[in-house]
Amino acid sequence: MFIPQRRRELLILDTGPIREFVLFNAVYSDGFESLRSELRFFHDEAAVQKYQLFVRSFVRRVTSASVVAELHNWIKHKRDAKSLWKQAYEDFRERKIAEEVAPLLTMDIDLVASVGPVDASLIAIALQSQQQKPAILTIDDELLGRCSSPGIDVFHIWDVLANETDR
Repeated sequence: MFIPQRRRELLILDTGPIREFVLFNAVYSDGFESLRSELRFFHDEAAVQKYQLFVRSFVRRVTSASVVAELHNWIKHKRDAKSLWKQAYEDFRERKIAEEVAPLLTMDIDLVASVGPVDASLIAIALQSQQQKPAILTIDDELLGRCSSPGIDVFHIWDVLANETDR
């Protein structure tokens, strides 16, 4: 099993990995078979274990308030929204995921216009946290390409599942 070689400081979670974990638990723990087709990355317990090991390799874990709003946009259309929110709450509690706010007026307008306020908020949090060696975890290829700023590592969930995260 993959074990990171160095302890990292700050993991910034995008919507995709959180959503995927909530989906996995809804399908495999709560029996929401109708959601199985939405799973894109976590198809077995081994994938979830790799994800959890990666997330725990960071001292702190955060996401943005914009990510929580994006989760709401997804959950509100589901039949049992309360159960999905329970899964999200449990994930935030167990992994000690803090929520940070990146005010719109503090974000670069060109960045907001090109990638949207959610991804811009994640980049803003990373830039404000340079001393903590931030890394962003995403499923978004566009965000992956935008994080070329020095000091911001970005990992696609496929990196985690393929054990290619110890750069």
